[in-house]
Amino acid sequence: MAGKEHLDLLLEAYGIYSHTNPLHTDVWPSMRQLESDVIAMTASMLGGGVNGNSHVCGAMTGGGSESILTMMKASRDYARHVRGIRQPEMIIGDSAHAAYFKGAEYFKIRLVMVPVGPDYRLSGKAVRKAVTRNTILVIASAPGFPHGVVDHVEDIAKVTRRYNLLLHVDACLGGFVLPFARKLGYPIPAFDFSVAGVTSMSVDTHKFGMAHKGTSVILYHSKQLRQYQYTKITEWTGGLYISPGFAGSRSGALIATAWASLVHMGQQGFMDVTQKLMQAAHEFAEGVKRIDGLEVVGKPDMCVVAIKSISKQLNIYKVNDLMSQRGWHLNALQFPSSVHMCFTAQHTKVVPELLQDLQDSVAALKRDPNCVKDGKAPVYGMANINPDRAMVGEILVAVQDNLLD
Repeated sequence: MAGKEHLDLLLEAYGIYSHTNPLHTDVWPSMRQLESDVIAMTASMLGGGVNGNSHVCGAMTGGGSESILTMMKASRDYARHVRGIRQPEMIIGDSAHAAYFKGAEYFKIRLVMVPVGPDYRLSGKAVRKAVTRNTILVIASAPGFPHGVVDHVEDIAKVTRRYNLLLHVDACLGGFVLPFARKLGYPIPAFDFSVAGVTSMSVDTHKFGMAHKGTSVILYHSKQLRQYQYTKITEWTGGLYISPGFAGSRSGALIATAWASLVHMGQQGFMDVTQKLMQAAHEFAEGVKRIDGLEVVGKPDMCVVAIKSISKQLNIYKVNDLMSQRGWHLNALQFPSSVHMCFTAQHTKVVPELLQDLQDSVAALKRDPNCVKDGKAPVYGMANINPDRAMVGEILVAVQDNLLD
Protein backbone atom coordinates (compact mmCIF):
# COMPACT_ATOMS: atom_id res chain seq x y z
CA MET A 1 0.00 0.00 0.00
CA ALA A 2 2.86 2.40 0.78
CA GLY A 3 4.60 1.90 -2.57
CA LYS A 4 4.66 3.63 -5.96
CA GLU A 5 0.88 3.49 -6.38
CA HIS A 6 0.45 5.32 -3.09
CA LEU A 7 3.05 7.97 -3.94
CA ASP A 8 1.53 8.54 -7.37
CA LEU A 9 -1.88 9.05 -5.75
CA LEU A 10 -0.47 11.68 -3.40
CA LEU A 11 1.17 13.52 -6.27
CA GLU A 12 -2.11 13.52 -8.19
CA ALA A 13 -4.02 14.85 -5.17
CA TYR A 14 -1.37 17.53 -4.66
CA GLY A 15 -1.68 18.67 -8.26
CA ILE A 16 -5.47 18.90 -8.11
CA TYR A 17 -5.45 21.05 -4.95
CA SER A 18 -2.17 22.94 -5.47
CA HIS A 19 -3.96 26.29 -5.89
CA THR A 20 -6.22 26.03 -2.82
CA ASN A 21 -5.96 27.94 0.45
CA PRO A 22 -7.88 26.73 3.54
CA LEU A 23 -7.90 30.30 4.87
CA HIS A 24 -10.72 30.99 2.41
CA THR A 25 -13.22 28.20 2.97
CA ASP A 26 -15.90 30.22 1.17
CA VAL A 27 -13.85 29.90 -2.01
CA TRP A 28 -12.71 26.30 -1.42
CA PRO A 29 -15.36 24.67 0.80
CA SER A 30 -13.96 21.20 0.06
CA MET A 31 -10.87 22.05 2.12
CA ARG A 32 -13.00 22.39 5.23
CA GLN A 33 -14.41 18.89 4.68
CA LEU A 34 -11.04 17.30 3.94
CA GLU A 35 -9.43 18.80 7.04
CA SER A 36 -12.40 17.79 9.18
CA ASP A 37 -12.17 14.23 7.85
CA VAL A 38 -8.45 13.94 8.61
CA ILE A 39 -9.02 15.17 12.16
CA ALA A 40 -11.93 12.77 12.69
CA MET A 41 -10.06 9.76 11.28
CA THR A 42 -7.05 10.51 13.46
CA ALA A 43 -9.15 11.01 16.59
CA SER A 44 -11.01 7.75 16.01
CA MET A 45 -7.74 5.79 16.29
CA LEU A 46 -6.79 7.40 19.58
CA GLY A 47 -9.77 7.12 21.90
CA GLY A 48 -11.96 9.73 20.24
CA GLY A 49 -14.92 9.44 17.90
CA VAL A 50 -18.13 7.47 18.29
CA ASN A 51 -16.43 4.60 20.14
CA GLY A 52 -14.57 6.83 22.59
CA ASN A 53 -14.67 10.43 23.74
CA SER A 54 -16.93 12.03 21.14
CA HIS A 55 -15.84 15.49 22.30
CA VAL A 56 -12.28 15.03 20.98
CA CYS A 57 -11.61 17.69 18.34
CA GLY A 58 -8.60 19.26 16.71
CA ALA A 59 -6.94 21.07 13.85
CA MET A 60 -4.29 20.41 11.23
CA THR A 61 -0.87 22.04 11.31
CA GLY A 62 2.26 22.08 9.19
CA GLY A 63 4.17 19.47 11.19
CA GLY A 64 4.88 17.96 14.59
CA SER A 65 6.73 20.95 15.99
CA GLU A 66 3.92 23.26 14.93
CA SER A 67 1.36 20.97 16.59
CA ILE A 68 3.42 21.06 19.78
CA LEU A 69 3.86 24.84 19.69
CA THR A 70 0.15 25.31 18.98
CA MET A 71 -0.76 23.16 21.97
CA MET A 72 1.68 25.03 24.22
CA LYS A 73 0.19 28.39 23.24
CA ALA A 74 -3.32 27.07 23.89
CA SER A 75 -2.30 25.56 27.24
CA ARG A 76 -0.60 28.74 28.40
CA ASP A 77 -3.57 30.93 27.52
CA TYR A 78 -6.05 28.46 29.02
CA ALA A 79 -4.13 28.41 32.31
CA ARG A 80 -3.94 32.20 32.33
CA HIS A 81 -7.67 32.73 31.77
CA VAL A 82 -9.07 29.79 33.71
CA ARG A 83 -6.57 29.40 36.56
CA GLY A 84 -5.02 32.86 36.66
CA ILE A 85 -1.43 31.57 36.31
CA ARG A 86 0.91 34.29 35.04
CA GLN A 87 4.27 32.51 35.48
CA PRO A 88 3.54 29.13 33.92
CA GLU A 89 5.70 26.03 34.26
CA MET A 90 5.73 22.86 32.19
CA ILE A 91 7.13 19.46 33.17
CA ILE A 92 8.87 17.26 30.60
CA GLY A 93 11.09 14.22 30.73
CA ASP A 94 14.64 14.61 29.46
CA SER A 95 13.71 12.40 26.49
CA ALA A 96 10.94 14.75 25.31
CA HIS A 97 11.30 16.31 21.87
CA ALA A 98 13.38 19.44 21.28
CA ALA A 99 10.26 21.32 20.17
CA TYR A 100 9.27 21.77 23.83
CA PHE A 101 12.46 23.73 24.47
CA LYS A 102 11.61 25.88 21.47
CA GLY A 103 8.05 26.45 22.68
CA ALA A 104 9.17 27.31 26.20
CA GLU A 105 11.45 29.97 24.74
CA TYR A 106 8.77 31.37 22.44
CA PHE A 107 5.94 31.48 24.97
CA LYS A 108 7.92 32.23 28.14
CA ILE A 109 6.98 29.01 29.91
CA ARG A 110 9.46 27.79 32.50
CA LEU A 111 10.68 24.36 31.44
CA VAL A 112 11.08 21.87 34.29
CA MET A 113 13.00 18.89 32.95
CA VAL A 114 13.08 15.72 35.03
CA PRO A 115 15.09 12.57 34.35
CA VAL A 116 13.42 9.48 32.97
CA GLY A 117 13.81 6.25 34.91
CA PRO A 118 16.18 3.33 34.29
CA ASP A 119 13.60 2.10 31.75
CA TYR A 120 13.98 5.42 29.86
CA ARG A 121 10.33 6.30 30.55
CA LEU A 122 8.93 9.29 32.43
CA SER A 123 7.10 8.19 35.57
CA GLY A 124 4.25 9.62 37.59
CA LYS A 125 6.50 9.71 40.67
CA ALA A 126 9.07 11.91 38.91
CA VAL A 127 6.32 14.24 37.72
CA ARG A 128 4.72 14.53 41.14
CA LYS A 129 8.00 15.69 42.70
CA ALA A 130 8.27 18.51 40.15
CA VAL A 131 4.75 19.94 40.49
CA THR A 132 4.45 23.48 41.84
CA ARG A 133 1.60 26.00 42.12
CA ASN A 134 2.64 27.37 38.72
CA THR A 135 2.61 24.05 36.87
CA ILE A 136 0.12 24.13 34.03
CA LEU A 137 1.14 21.28 31.75
CA VAL A 138 2.86 17.89 31.73
CA ILE A 139 4.25 16.21 28.61
CA ALA A 140 4.29 12.44 28.07
CA SER A 141 5.79 10.82 24.98
CA ALA A 142 4.31 7.93 23.02
CA PRO A 143 6.99 7.07 22.21
CA GLY A 144 9.97 9.24 23.06
CA PHE A 145 11.99 10.09 19.96
CA PRO A 146 15.36 8.84 21.25
CA HIS A 147 14.57 5.33 22.48
CA GLY A 148 11.15 4.37 21.10
CA VAL A 149 9.57 3.73 24.50
CA VAL A 150 6.20 4.99 25.76
CA ASP A 151 6.16 6.98 29.01
CA HIS A 152 4.04 5.78 31.94
CA VAL A 153 1.00 7.75 30.75
CA GLU A 154 -1.55 6.19 33.11
CA ASP A 155 0.57 6.90 36.19
CA ILE A 156 1.32 10.43 34.99
CA ALA A 157 -2.40 11.00 34.39
CA LYS A 158 -3.15 10.12 38.02
CA VAL A 159 -0.87 12.99 39.05
CA THR A 160 -2.29 15.49 36.57
CA ARG A 161 -5.86 14.67 37.62
CA ARG A 162 -4.97 15.13 41.26
CA TYR A 163 -3.45 18.56 40.67
CA ASN A 164 -5.85 19.63 37.89
CA LEU A 165 -3.10 19.90 35.27
CA LEU A 166 -3.21 19.59 31.50
CA LEU A 167 -1.59 16.43 30.11
CA HIS A 168 -0.32 16.35 26.54
CA VAL A 169 0.69 13.07 24.93
CA ASP A 170 3.22 13.53 22.15
CA ALA A 171 2.34 10.83 19.62
CA CYS A 172 3.88 12.65 16.66
CA LEU A 173 6.05 9.59 16.04
CA GLY A 174 3.81 6.80 17.25
CA GLY A 175 0.29 7.95 16.49
CA PHE A 176 -0.06 5.92 13.30
CA VAL A 177 1.81 2.85 14.61
CA LEU A 178 0.90 2.22 18.25
CA PRO A 179 -2.90 1.90 17.78
CA PHE A 180 -2.42 -0.69 15.04
CA ALA A 181 0.35 -2.50 16.91
CA ARG A 182 -2.07 -2.85 19.81
CA LYS A 183 -4.73 -4.28 17.49
CA LEU A 184 -2.13 -6.76 16.26
CA GLY A 185 -1.58 -8.00 19.80
CA TYR A 186 1.61 -6.19 20.76
CA PRO A 187 1.75 -5.16 24.45
CA ILE A 188 1.29 -1.42 23.94
CA PRO A 189 0.67 0.50 27.19
CA ALA A 190 -2.37 2.81 27.36
CA PHE A 191 -1.44 6.26 26.07
CA ASP A 192 -4.37 7.96 24.29
CA PHE A 193 -7.70 9.63 25.13
CA SER A 194 -8.89 6.36 26.65
CA VAL A 195 -6.73 7.38 29.63
CA ALA A 196 -8.67 9.72 31.90
CA GLY A 197 -6.73 12.96 32.19
CA VAL A 198 -5.19 13.14 28.73
CA THR A 199 -6.20 16.58 27.46
CA SER A 200 -4.35 16.83 24.14
CA MET A 201 -2.32 14.80 21.65
CA SER A 202 -0.10 15.57 18.67
CA VAL A 203 0.00 13.11 15.76
CA ASP A 204 1.96 13.44 12.53
CA THR A 205 0.22 12.39 9.34
CA HIS A 206 3.46 13.08 7.46
CA LYS A 207 5.36 10.35 9.31
CA PHE A 208 3.72 6.95 9.58
CA GLY A 209 0.46 8.38 8.24
CA MET A 210 2.29 8.05 4.91
CA ALA A 211 1.37 11.58 3.77
CA HIS A 212 3.58 14.26 2.24
CA LYS A 213 5.84 16.25 4.54
CA GLY A 214 4.13 19.27 6.03
CA THR A 215 1.04 17.91 7.84
CA SER A 216 0.22 17.00 11.42
CA VAL A 217 -2.85 16.92 13.65
CA ILE A 218 -3.28 18.47 17.09
CA LEU A 219 -6.15 16.95 19.09
CA TYR A 220 -7.89 18.23 22.23
CA HIS A 221 -10.29 16.56 24.64
CA SER A 222 -12.72 19.47 24.31
CA LYS A 223 -13.54 22.50 22.18
CA GLN A 224 -13.00 24.71 25.22
CA LEU A 225 -9.27 23.99 25.21
CA ARG A 226 -8.96 24.14 21.43
CA GLN A 227 -10.37 27.67 21.35
CA TYR A 228 -7.27 28.97 23.13
CA GLN A 229 -5.11 28.15 20.12
CA TYR A 230 -7.10 30.62 17.99
CA THR A 231 -6.20 34.23 17.30
CA LYS A 232 -9.21 36.54 17.03
CA ILE A 233 -8.90 40.19 15.96
CA THR A 234 -11.89 42.52 16.12
CA GLU A 235 -10.33 45.99 15.70
CA TRP A 236 -8.48 45.60 12.39
CA THR A 237 -9.36 47.89 9.49
CA GLY A 238 -9.03 44.88 7.23
CA GLY A 239 -12.15 43.36 8.75
CA LEU A 240 -12.98 40.79 11.36
CA TYR A 241 -10.28 38.11 11.50
CA ILE A 242 -9.83 34.74 13.15
CA SER A 243 -7.11 32.19 12.53
CA PRO A 244 -6.96 28.65 13.96
CA GLY A 245 -3.18 28.66 14.30
CA PHE A 246 0.09 30.38 13.52
CA ALA A 247 -0.27 30.30 9.75
CA GLY A 248 -2.66 32.49 7.81
CA SER A 249 -2.59 31.03 4.34
CA ARG A 250 -1.88 27.30 4.23
CA SER A 251 -1.36 24.70 1.53
CA GLY A 252 -4.63 22.99 0.74
CA ALA A 253 -2.65 20.53 -1.37
CA LEU A 254 -0.93 19.10 1.68
CA ILE A 255 -4.25 18.65 3.49
CA ALA A 256 -5.55 16.86 0.40
CA THR A 257 -2.57 14.49 0.32
CA ALA A 258 -3.06 13.68 4.01
CA TRP A 259 -6.73 12.88 3.34
CA ALA A 260 -5.83 10.78 0.30
CA SER A 261 -3.18 8.88 2.25
CA LEU A 262 -5.47 7.95 5.14
CA VAL A 263 -8.32 6.93 2.85
CA HIS A 264 -6.07 4.94 0.52
CA MET A 265 -4.27 3.13 3.34
CA GLY A 266 -7.33 2.41 5.44
CA GLN A 267 -7.16 0.46 8.68
CA GLN A 268 -6.06 -2.75 6.95
CA GLY A 269 -3.29 -0.96 5.07
CA PHE A 270 -1.92 0.53 8.27
CA MET A 271 -2.23 -2.83 10.01
CA ASP A 272 -0.21 -4.52 7.27
CA VAL A 273 2.53 -1.90 7.30
CA THR A 274 2.69 -1.84 11.10
CA GLN A 275 3.12 -5.61 11.24
CA LYS A 276 6.10 -5.38 8.89
CA LEU A 277 7.58 -2.46 10.84
CA MET A 278 7.28 -4.23 14.18
CA GLN A 279 8.75 -7.44 12.76
CA ALA A 280 11.69 -5.54 11.27
CA ALA A 281 12.39 -3.74 14.55
CA HIS A 282 12.22 -7.02 16.48
CA GLU A 283 14.54 -8.74 14.01
CA PHE A 284 17.01 -5.88 14.31
CA ALA A 285 16.91 -5.81 18.13
CA GLU A 286 17.48 -9.56 18.29
CA GLY A 287 20.36 -9.26 15.84
CA VAL A 288 22.03 -6.52 17.90
CA LYS A 289 22.11 -8.91 20.86
CA ARG A 290 24.40 -11.18 18.84
CA ILE A 291 26.95 -8.40 18.14
CA ASP A 292 29.59 -8.33 20.85
CA GLY A 293 29.95 -4.87 22.38
CA LEU A 294 26.48 -3.53 21.54
CA GLU A 295 23.23 -3.41 23.51
CA VAL A 296 19.69 -2.26 22.82
CA VAL A 297 18.69 0.76 24.91
CA GLY A 298 15.59 -0.07 26.97
CA LYS A 299 12.70 -2.12 25.58
CA PRO A 300 11.29 -0.35 22.50
CA ASP A 301 7.51 -0.28 22.12
CA MET A 302 7.54 0.34 18.38
CA CYS A 303 9.82 0.53 15.38
CA VAL A 304 12.48 2.85 16.81
CA VAL A 305 15.44 0.90 18.22
CA ALA A 306 18.34 2.63 19.97
CA ILE A 307 21.68 0.91 20.53
CA LYS A 308 24.71 1.76 22.64
CA SER A 309 28.19 0.45 23.23
CA ILE A 310 28.87 -1.60 26.36
CA SER A 311 32.60 -1.72 25.66
CA LYS A 312 35.02 1.06 26.58
CA GLN A 313 36.99 0.19 23.45
CA LEU A 314 34.02 0.75 21.15
CA ASN A 315 32.92 4.31 20.33
CA ILE A 316 29.29 4.19 19.17
CA TYR A 317 29.69 7.44 17.26
CA LYS A 318 32.55 5.97 15.25
CA VAL A 319 30.33 2.97 14.55
CA ASN A 320 27.76 5.43 13.24
CA ASP A 321 30.33 7.14 11.02
CA LEU A 322 31.29 3.81 9.49
CA MET A 323 27.62 3.01 8.95
CA SER A 324 27.22 6.36 7.19
CA GLN A 325 30.07 5.43 4.86
CA ARG A 326 28.11 2.28 4.03
CA GLY A 327 25.01 4.33 3.14
CA TRP A 328 23.00 4.06 6.37
CA HIS A 329 21.64 7.11 8.18
CA LEU A 330 21.23 6.38 11.87
CA ASN A 331 20.43 9.17 14.32
CA ALA A 332 23.10 10.08 16.86
CA LEU A 333 21.85 10.48 20.47
CA GLN A 334 23.38 11.52 23.77
CA PHE A 335 22.90 10.88 27.50
CA PRO A 336 23.63 8.00 27.07
CA SER A 337 25.85 7.95 24.00
CA SER A 338 23.88 5.94 21.47
CA VAL A 339 22.32 5.88 18.01
CA HIS A 340 18.91 4.79 16.85
CA MET A 341 17.35 3.28 13.77
CA CYS A 342 13.81 4.32 12.88
CA PHE A 343 12.28 1.64 10.68
CA THR A 344 9.91 2.86 7.98
CA ALA A 345 8.14 1.04 5.19
CA GLN A 346 11.33 1.45 3.13
CA HIS A 347 13.36 -0.65 5.58
CA THR A 348 11.28 -3.74 6.19
CA LYS A 349 13.31 -5.96 3.82
CA VAL A 350 16.84 -4.71 4.52
CA VAL A 351 17.37 -5.81 8.13
CA PRO A 352 19.87 -8.61 7.26
CA GLU A 353 22.05 -6.16 5.28
CA LEU A 354 21.77 -3.58 8.08
CA LEU A 355 22.89 -6.07 10.71
CA GLN A 356 25.74 -7.31 8.56
CA ASP A 357 27.05 -3.79 7.99
CA LEU A 358 26.67 -3.05 11.69
CA GLN A 359 28.64 -6.16 12.62
CA ASP A 360 31.33 -5.33 10.04
CA SER A 361 31.61 -1.76 11.35
CA VAL A 362 32.05 -2.98 14.91
CA ALA A 363 34.68 -5.50 13.79
CA ALA A 364 36.57 -2.81 11.85
CA LEU A 365 36.73 -0.56 14.90
CA LYS A 366 37.91 -3.39 17.11
CA ARG A 367 40.75 -4.05 14.68
CA ASP A 368 41.65 -0.37 14.40
CA PRO A 369 39.94 2.18 16.72
CA ASN A 370 41.42 5.00 14.64
CA CYS A 371 40.07 3.85 11.28
CA VAL A 372 37.57 6.77 11.28
CA LYS A 373 39.13 10.20 10.84
CA ASP A 374 36.17 12.46 10.04
CA GLY A 375 32.43 12.42 10.68
CA LYS A 376 30.26 13.18 13.70
CA ALA A 377 32.26 11.20 16.26
CA PRO A 378 34.63 14.08 17.19
CA VAL A 379 31.72 16.52 17.56
CA TYR A 380 29.61 14.26 19.77
CA GLY A 381 32.67 13.16 21.71
CA MET A 382 33.48 16.77 22.51
CA ALA A 383 29.87 17.59 23.34
CA ASN A 384 29.57 14.69 25.79
CA ILE A 385 32.66 15.62 27.79
CA ASN A 386 32.43 19.41 27.60
CA PRO A 387 30.63 20.80 30.68
CA ASP A 388 30.27 24.21 29.00
CA ARG A 389 26.94 23.68 27.23
CA ALA A 390 26.94 27.33 26.11
CA MET A 391 30.03 26.61 24.05
CA VAL A 392 28.33 23.58 22.53
CA GLY A 393 25.37 25.81 21.69
CA GLU A 394 27.66 28.31 19.96
CA ILE A 395 29.03 25.51 17.79
CA LEU A 396 25.49 24.55 16.80
CA VAL A 397 24.77 28.16 15.82
CA ALA A 398 27.92 28.25 13.68
CA VAL A 399 26.88 25.03 11.94
CA GLN A 400 23.39 26.42 11.25
CA ASP A 401 24.84 29.65 9.87
CA ASN A 402 27.02 27.62 7.54
CA LEU A 403 24.00 25.67 6.27
CA LEU A 404 22.09 28.86 5.50
CA ASP A 405 24.93 30.86 3.92
